[in-house]
Amino acid sequence: MLDKLSDIDKKILAALQKNSDLTNTELARKVGLSTAPCWRRVKRLEDMGILIRRVALVDPKKLDLDIVVYASLKLSNHTEEALEIFERNIITYPEVTECYTISGSMDYMIRLITRDMQTYENFLRQKLLKMEMVKEVHSRFAVTKVKYTTAIPLALST
Repeated sequence: MLDKLSDIDKKILAALQKNSDLTNTELARKVGLSTAPCWRRVKRLEDMGILIRRVALVDPKKLDLDIVVYASLKLSNHTEEALEIFERNIITYPEVTECYTISGSMDYMIRLITRDMQTYENFLRQKLLKMEMVKEVHSRFAVTKVKYTTAIPLALST
């Protein structure tokens, strides 16, 4: 679908990914449109499901959430019911910020943010390992944030 978007659409997406608080007037000025066509393009991107929501990004460090964990999980049971139960549970845990099914020897990869190692251990013992179908958990802890973005890469032609 990316190749079907115009350069203006891509500029709109890039600008909104940097700052979703832009007014329509500011956005139109940034992308070289008048306000009405800009608003129509944004509305079309929303209607197409490309723009799905606008959110505020929170700095976890300012809230003393210093630990970022990437954990790969292997399940002992791969029935549809077990997978549904696991997924239904995992999405309820606020500390889990991402969850993916993955290829390879493990079944899921989760990213979670927590206060400290003790809080992570409590999460591991009280939530993850209490699920019957969780067989293995391999945790990796982020040490230094080199890059972080929520922006989707857009190939803008010049």
